[in-house]
Amino acid sequence: MSRVRVSDHALLRWLERVEGVDLVALRHRITKAVQRGAEERAEGVRIDGVTFKLAYNPGETVVTTTVSPRTRPHLAQPRTATAAEEEGE
Repeated sequence: MSRVRVSDHALLRWLERVEGVDLVALRHRITKAVQRGAEERAEGVRIDGVTFKLAYNPGETVVTTTVSPRTRPHLAQPRTATAAEEEGE
């Protein structure tokens, strides 16, 4: 049997269309959070244990995210559904 791999694109579409996560609003929230650091040409902006790395291209700033499990241990552990959640209760 071949291994099944879910792409990031599929995961994002699921979160957006099935779970109802507003990706546009999240993108706007992150943009606002890193705006000052980008204006100051910072290498990154750290907010609540999450580091947003900033890379500068002509005409745009690209933002990537890193999380240190040491600063946010609960983020390092995947959330598992309870039996009630799995049954749809």
